[in-house]
Amino acid sequence: MFKLGVVGFPGLYGGAGVELDSHITLWHGMGIDIHIVPTGDVTNEPLLAKTKELATVHNPKEYPKLKDMPVLAFCNDAFLEDIELIKEYAKKTIFINCMTWLFDAEKKAHKEGLIDLFLYQNPMVQEKNNDELLSINSKFNWKIFTSWFDDSKFPFHPDRGNDKFRFGRISREDADKYSKDTLRVFESMVAPADKSGIILGFNQKSMDKIGQPPEWIRTYPASGITQQEFYAHCSAVIQKCDTFENWPRVCMEAMASGSVLIVDDKGGWQNMIEHGVTGWLCKHDRDFIYYSSMMAYEPEMRNKMALTALEAGRELYGKKKSVDSWREVLEIPKQRKKTDSLDSC
Repeated sequence: MFKLGVVGFPGLYGGAGVELDSHITLWHGMGIDIHIVPTGDVTNEPLLAKTKELATVHNPKEYPKLKDMPVLAFCNDAFLEDIELIKEYAKKTIFINCMTWLFDAEKKAHKEGLIDLFLYQNPMVQEKNNDELLSINSKFNWKIFTSWFDDSKFPFHPDRGNDKFRFGRISREDADKYSKDTLRVFESMVAPADKSGIILGFNQKSMDKIGQPPEWIRTYPASGITQQEFYAHCSAVIQKCDTFENWPRVCMEAMASGSVLIVDDKGGWQNMIEHGVTGWLCKHDRDFIYYSSMMAYEPEMRNKMALTALEAGRELYGKKKSVDSWREVLEIPKQRKKTDSLDSC
């Protein structure tokens, strides 16, 4: 059985934690023997019981347990801090930076030749960082993998009614995620009925940046309501950000849920959305206001776009595509036996 080591632990929130949770499920389905070394106490982690059913969970920083395995981490700073020790035991070290910039510790580890393989979800991000990483160390090995998304957790909502225009935005409680013009867009867009908004992932720092939302926009901290409750409300997700996104999970969640995306024409959104077909890519405030208003006034167009995005999303993050990419990344030989679990995914 193929063995894989993982540094870090899955979580319910945050891109890297949720991404790891999804892929532990995928790898387990591929028949991989997964060994997880957390970087801290996981006694109270909400996903502990589930993770133990799919993988072997060792004690924090018990790296010798990963001997002779390829060892990877999703955007984990402790992996970079301890990589010299991990390298003593790992067959290969693999780092997945979920951001669009390089960490100082990542550059240091690469300079010392401690990262054997860099993985990217988005070819644009790889191209963006390529020259700098090559200049640090000419031995720069990288691959692109297909991220899997379990859309069974996000039910599709075909109709939310037209008595109100229901919309929202969702992100971490991080002011950098917000555009200072967020409320201007929401207030300036027009609709044939009352507007009803939700901002999920809102705190004092967010309010300091964008101001106090009007009474027709409800705000919640990151865990104030579930993501599923958020998408059940939203006919459209209007996401104007100051950040350059890598491979936003919001895109996959919204596509699966039937919430039309109105987002920035930059970063990972450009790779994931076909403008005017599966969502709207906006270059400036006027685009956000225009396309948001269009979605409010054209429910038939909005519903058709949501259905198109649902099918496009399944192609974007499909299981077979992801399994094939991980086989290639981890260099798992394809088994000839039809009964082999690696060929059943």
